Amino acid sequence: MSQGLLEAKGICKDFGGLRAIDDLDFYIREGEIFSIIGPNGSGKTTLFNVITGFYPATKGTVIFGGEDITNLKPFTIAQRGIARTFQLTTVFTRDTVFDNLIIGHRLRIRAGLWGAIFGSQRAKEEGRKCREKAEEVLEFIGLAREKNMIAGNLTQEAQKRLSIGMALATDPKLLLLDEPTGGVNLQEISSLISLIEKIRHKKVTVCIIEHKMKVAMDIPDRIMVLNYGRKVTEGSPREVSQDKRVIEAYLGRSHAA
Repeated sequence: MSQGLLEAKGICKDFGGLRAIDDLDFYIREGEIFSIIGPNGSGKTTLFNVITGFYPATKGTVIFGGEDITNLKPFTIAQRGIARTFQLTTVFTRDTVFDNLIIGHRLRIRAGLWGAIFGSQRAKEEGRKCREKAEEVLEFIGLAREKNMIAGNLTQEAQKRLSIGMALATDPKLLLLDEPTGGVNLQEISSLISLIEKIRHKKVTVCIIEHKMKVAMDIPDRIMVLNYGRKVTEGSPREVSQDKRVIEAYLGRSHAA
């Protein structure tokens, strides 16, 4: 029986002679916030890349919504309902905030090239839906006042919000956030935490990679810890924070004694 919205079974990822992900099993339940933590180089972003099809898995399977999505193309996986952000904030810096969100929702458009060129009824209807979705997401991420601003002129925190909004504009079931508070000052972190919690209330399942322990430990329901591509432990924030293996992975063996 399926344990979650997403299940990874025996995932391995090799780069030549280096095994970056080593026989990894885990699941993410529908509706939860799931956090993945670990030292630099532990395989966290590589795992996201395997799940979303940017890297092919060397071994193992990824099951999403009961369907095997292993090694499908990124666009196909996004259509299935998995959206992501990237460690380096990725927005279209020369376009407006509104246009960035329209681009995000175009994943759901079915009108072809000729329909767009000749202004078919379907193309017009889908264009209207794109604009409506962009307006909806603008309000949700708190950037309605910046609607017509060039995205490259936004603050780093606002660009983080926009990148999350672009992912939300695809109507995902599962949202993967790769260091959503990276490069953001301490005063701005709380607003991003609030946004992530709002996303859960929108009935979108969230998986976070984070280095800031306040984010990684305070908001998730469950946490998985990676080190050298292997799962060290998995459990509630309280269980993980008290695990000697986690302390050893971050601080060294002497601190875990």
